[in-house]
Amino acid sequence: MIISKEDLIRINQGFGGNLRNDSSLDYAIDMQNNNKLGDYKKLAYLLRAILVDHPFSDGNKRTAMFLCLNFAEENKKQVDRDLLLEQMISIAKNNINEIRNIEWRIKNCIK
Repeated sequence: MIISKEDLIRINQGFGGNLRNDSSLDYAIDMQNNNKLGDYKKLAYLLRAILVDHPFSDGNKRTAMFLCLNFAEENKKQVDRDLLLEQMISIAKNNINEIRNIEWRIKNCIK
């Protein structure tokens, strides 16, 4: 999945948010260019930046959910939407920072 910071900002604005802090987003976007990482791990970096670091004033979870659904569609994967929503809320609520944990959670929802 190729996504830019501008794309993320535009997606989030569609949910009524505005960018507050972009440092974690910049790092997550940089990780998208790392060819050593798999697709799920790259998605996990984006999710951590959005769900844990809350770079937007509103719509962080909705933006993360949109990214996951878009990822699944692009990769022709099946999504357990209820489980995915549960994981988005859990990651945000519990401030889960570990990329492996986030990646594992996403892999269980998007197959």
